[in-house]
Amino acid sequence: MCLKKWLFPAAAACSGVLALLLLTCGNTAAQGVRDGISLCLASVIPALFPFFVAAQLLTALGAAEVLGRAAGPLFRRLFGINGAGAAAFLLGLIGGYPVGAKAAGSLVRQGLLSPEDGARLLTFCNNAGPAFILGIVGGGVFHSPRAGVWLYLLHAASATAVGLLLCRAGGRKPPTVPRTAPAVPAKKPPASLAAAFIEAVQSGVRAMAGVCGFVIFFLVLLRLAEEALGSLPPLAAGLLELTNGILRLTPDRRGFITAAGLLGWGGLSVHGQTAAVLGGSGVSLRRYLPAKALQGALSAALAAAIWRWVL
Repeated sequence: MCLKKWLFPAAAACSGVLALLLLTCGNTAAQGVRDGISLCLASVIPALFPFFVAAQLLTALGAAEVLGRAAGPLFRRLFGINGAGAAAFLLGLIGGYPVGAKAAGSLVRQGLLSPEDGARLLTFCNNAGPAFILGIVGGGVFHSPRAGVWLYLLHAASATAVGLLLCRAGGRKPPTVPRTAPAVPAKKPPASLAAAFIEAVQSGVRAMAGVCGFVIFFLVLLRLAEEALGSLPPLAAGLLELTNGILRLTPDRRGFITAAGLLGWGGLSVHGQTAAVLGGSGVSLRRYLPAKALQGALSAALAAAIWRWVL
């Protein structure tokens, strides 16, 4: 109740400031939109759209159920979640933000996970992918494949640790039945492979529209903030938009630790994208933001412990 008392007035005040900045810095905002559109066309859509389609298609065709039967006993023992969630965890580690969230939402919509299990899964399945960490962070910022590999390993390890800590909190017993979604009606399987493919592509297009919208908005927000405050340091920029913060880092100890923390946190832009791809799934974000903050802190702590052997 106390939260609502100050949250809405604060949001209204921020909206007023944003409107004022848009009026007084229209050219800066327009350039942010152009930069965001260019980023989406050049990087975001090519990197994410195929994984969005693959995540939806694999779920619709029953691949998650097959993986759940294979990895189910171990996954349930470790995380207390139906084994079908292993598909979302693996896709998140391979495809990058917000593919893991998209896969988790698809599992809930298909009736393979309950919304409660989907919310637990979301605390650790939505992660940065190897293409971004190895290529952009390792190769582009640190000029070191070794640094990229270690950052990816730290990222995956911290995500797993967060899952173990949060999903097992409270002594929740692992589910004993393969399907745990009585409150969510199971979606009928598509009539054919063609129908599944068409639905997967359409779902991917809808998801990409939401993702690109948040990418553009937060780039505009970042440009306006810098117009008013001056150039932001890497940590502040990365808290808003991950890529911009990462690209400002220096290839040293501080940069390595900050990179690990920012990758674990993901940035507000990624969190908006996550909310967009989960729309209508019934998966709550209540645990998600604290989990990402914990993952960022844990990643930074691990990086601080090993940076001497990496750089």
